Amino acid sequence: MEIVNLDTREKQNAFMNPARQDILRLLQLAGRPMTPKELADKMGISASSVTFHIKKLAELGVVALDHTEQIRGITARYYKALNVSVRLGLLAPGGDDAAQEMFLQRTVEQVLAGVRGLKRLAGEKGLGEEDVMGLGDMHSGVVYLTREEAVELQRRMMDFLSERETPHPGTQAYEYVLMAYNAAEVPVDVG
Repeated sequence: MEIVNLDTREKQNAFMNPARQDILRLLQLAGRPMTPKELADKMGISASSVTFHIKKLAELGVVALDHTEQIRGITARYYKALNVSVRLGLLAPGGDDAAQEMFLQRTVEQVLAGVRGLKRLAGEKGLGEEDVMGLGDMHSGVVYLTREEAVELQRRMMDFLSERETPHPGTQAYEYVLMAYNAAEVPVDVG
């Protein structure tokens, strides 16, 4: 899988723009190429704004033109999210700490909102634990790993996920956030 390194503050800020993240998320969740008009309708903004943001995402290498179609004499451009791994450089000096923090919070909040929606739906439909297995869940805890095991775990997760980033018949989009850190290196904050 190609790695897109956001190694400058400008690249990080271009990627972390909320409208661009919404476009990227919609493309990923749709699992198919979409036009700026389709995206604009879902986002409630103008197609020209979406086109501007898509151009910036394309410059970063995370979105590309998939194909064009003639629709009633107008050329419709269909864009897709590329199967790339984005490295934000969160630990690199010179980043915009406030923007990175907002990006991380927004990303986690989107997945949390989806889990809340699943919980609400399960309650409305009277679904039990067995009924929702495979629909979504959250696990947290502490595991004890060597540095080599932590690297291997990350590699395995990335391999597993990258093999499934393209929709196939019978599959559905699952949104996720995976986070882990070496707790021995970071002071415990219980506040």
